[in-house]
Amino acid sequence: QTNKENNVAKFVATDYNITIGGTDFSTSLAAVTLDITVEEQDTTAFGNTARTRIGGLQDGSVSLDFHQDFAADSIDATLFPLLGTTVVIVIKPTDAAVGVTNPVYTFSALVTSYQPFASSVGDLATLSISWPVTGPVVRTTA
Repeated sequence: QTNKENNVAKFVATDYNITIGGTDFSTSLAAVTLDITVEEQDTTAFGNTARTRIGGLQDGSVSLDFHQDFAADSIDATLFPLLGTTVVIVIKPTDAAVGVTNPVYTFSALVTSYQPFASSVGDLATLSISWPVTGPVVRTTA
């Protein structure tokens, strides 16, 4: 939900829509981080009096915190077979239609790790993953 106060939009993350390989995991996730970076390339030449730079290749990673579920067609059954493959991930700020105030980020990630168990006795069964993005992150508003 967006709230305008002093002409500054504010947003509370309560309705993210996240699909992995076409499966909606929104209600099984507690946190998401999409980190997009661009390499820095130094273009400083003789005669310059200060460093100059341009952007290079885009890179990124995605981190997701799940509430673990071993039911058929759920988290474990979906993520374990993906190990070593690439998967398309789609993230939207809300479940509403894609638009200027609800952009969709689409990208592929290389599934490099999977940790099905990461809890102590009495804890909520959770798992956290962090996968590198492979290829570009595409942001769409229409």
